[in-house]
Amino acid sequence: MITVRMTPDAVARTRLAVSPAAEAAVWLWTLVLGRSHPLFGDHGPLARAALRHPDVALVAGTLFPCYAPDLLTPPPPPASTLDDQLDLVSSARPDVVADQIGYVASRNRVPPAVRDAVDAGTFGRRAANGLLVFWRHVLADGWPALRDVLEADLAQRMRTMASGGLASLFTSLHPDIGWTGDALTITLGPHAETVALGDRDLVLVPTALNWPNATAQVCGDAPAVIGYPAAGLPRDGHRDPAAQARLYGATRAALLADLTQPRSTAHLAARHGIAPSTASYHLRVLHQAGLVSRHRDGHHVLYQRT
Repeated sequence: MITVRMTPDAVARTRLAVSPAAEAAVWLWTLVLGRSHPLFGDHGPLARAALRHPDVALVAGTLFPCYAPDLLTPPPPPASTLDDQLDLVSSARPDVVADQIGYVASRNRVPPAVRDAVDAGTFGRRAANGLLVFWRHVLADGWPALRDVLEADLAQRMRTMASGGLASLFTSLHPDIGWTGDALTITLGPHAETVALGDRDLVLVPTALNWPNATAQVCGDAPAVIGYPAAGLPRDGHRDPAAQARLYGATRAALLADLTQPRSTAHLAARHGIAPSTASYHLRVLHQAGLVSRHRDGHHVLYQRT
């Protein structure tokens, strides 16, 4: 059990925020570990294709069953964007990078490319780019739908706090998260640790792609982060038929569904009411991932689902 002791000042600095970087990192982490999501299922060929990028592979080389470097998921500043968080990853202090990657390397066999990037002082910059590349290939199209779920959760938690106070908010997050009156308790396997929050903020972060788990990121001098499963996602373990469309985006899902027979970019754009450039972009990503084939027929390039 992790115990996070909180003074009244620390309680007053508790806030809620969405963390796009955490969603990207956990989806890459579970991909590396070969785990299927109970709601969203298999990561799919788009994610596996992104692993071929050297900076995505660099990040993947630091992800192991019992640990992922905290620097990959910086606490989200208020009203932050993915770019804000990736700036924090890119500018991580060299001593922080060396310490966290050194911890990983002391317990696991990390690829030489990871050690070389740490030694060259380029790990933070390349890790930020790797998360960005993974995001653009895998999550960007479906992010608006996922963000709606996460922001709806924030609104629900604010209503809980307004009606019952912070104690009600804390105890509503997850069965493994408790509140003693002056400390949060998080049960995460056999690990035991007590942390005094001191003058640091506490950020409560809903997650869709790490559902249904709770997480704790409480070490160091950065704001502490407690992750919890977002409300509004099924809690019975049954997969939602629309989940993949929410994750990969309705546009790509619709294009795939429509490619049972060969169609051109212009034809698809007209059928789905999108710009030809938008259709071309999504078809290129789907083709790179091996989900569609293409061949030339006269003046047209035709796509079809593989």
